[in-house]
Amino acid sequence: MSPGNIDLFAKDTLVEVSSDEGWLSGGWFVAKVLDPPPPSTTTPGKMKFLVEYQNLRCHDGSKLLRKRVDIKLVRPLPPPPPNDEQEQQRFEVNDVVDVYHNNGWWVGVVSKVWGEEEQRIYSVLLENTSRAINFRSSELRFHLDWVGDKWIQPQKQNKMSSEVGEKRGKQMEAETSSEKRKRGTHVKLLFKGKECGGAEGDVDKIDVEDSSTIEAAAVNNMPYENQNFIQSLESSPVLRFIQSLEEFQLMPQKPHFRPLDECEVVYREGLALKHMMTFVNVVKETSKLQVNASGSIMDSLLKCLPELESHGFDVKDVRSRLLEMQTMIKSREHLLTKLEKVKSDIKMRTHEGTNINAELIDTIEEIKVLEEKKARLISMNEENDSEIAKLKSSDSSLNEHIQNVEHNFAILATFPRR
Repeated sequence: MSPGNIDLFAKDTLVEVSSDEGWLSGGWFVAKVLDPPPPSTTTPGKMKFLVEYQNLRCHDGSKLLRKRVDIKLVRPLPPPPPNDEQEQQRFEVNDVVDVYHNNGWWVGVVSKVWGEEEQRIYSVLLENTSRAINFRSSELRFHLDWVGDKWIQPQKQNKMSSEVGEKRGKQMEAETSSEKRKRGTHVKLLFKGKECGGAEGDVDKIDVEDSSTIEAAAVNNMPYENQNFIQSLESSPVLRFIQSLEEFQLMPQKPHFRPLDECEVVYREGLALKHMMTFVNVVKETSKLQVNASGSIMDSLLKCLPELESHGFDVKDVRSRLLEMQTMIKSREHLLTKLEKVKSDIKMRTHEGTNINAELIDTIEEIKVLEEKKARLISMNEENDSEIAKLKSSDSSLNEHIQNVEHNFAILATFPRR
């Protein structure tokens, strides 16, 4: 894709995004452009988009996965089929198609067609699997390649390319030789990494039980491979007992158990009943949660939901309640932390107040002593002033007597002149 075509992918535009790493390689997933590269960016490797996948979520299921991807892995949404073909598209053997599988579109070749017109089933050999998988018409579209800013439809193929055949052969050999691989494992389509917080970078971990067998993924759009399984399961007395439990009465469920199509028939009923009881236990434990429940219990319950959801259980209400309760618990823990700090401050202030009161009492006693001393000194000062006044009165009287004596003396000392 040339730099000049960035205008095709403006912010908030829905696009399809592929990957060149891990099990996502080869698939195309619907995503929304959050941050396109600047128009001035022309350096290869730096023309990257921040996108938000519409069907891939983080490990707790609460957020859509975000990732920064190279421009070469981004293309527009393919055009829809003409209106007259919208209701029922017709595909033939050797048609190159895309199939909706594992929440994305994967290229393959139709190898077999059977069934009535309205219920036709197509067996498609995918590039990334070792065998054909059955799909309905609604899960297929004609494959188109985005080349030179144009959509090009490839010709029919009698067989997959030698490169794809070699890849499938290696996958079949690995599947045969691996003792650890078990039928019925599935990709949870939940991610752990920086993208779950909205940051850039690569996915740290894809939360899978067996990422090597993508065709065993449990997703809502996976086709049935055993149409009679649900009917036979409904006749199980154990199932009827589980459905009579209060949890199922409060939240009726109609799981499809499509991922169990990949398991051996003998295991399916037991696994289905196990998932039914898991749902019952999740609802029961959720209803028993207390506001002081530990975070590990909440995380454990939330981790059960993606697998239940992949088997067709409606867990939106349970997830919503758990996430809201988790938020409340965290809020309560935050408030309790603040309360502890307030209590600690009160204790510290109380101790400080005790010391202040003790010092205040001592100061009051000192003031009392000083007040008594002040009163005594005032009294002494008043007595002293009174004595001074008396002495001054005596001084005045004595001075007057002295003056009289001096005057009389002067008279006596003076003789009359002749």
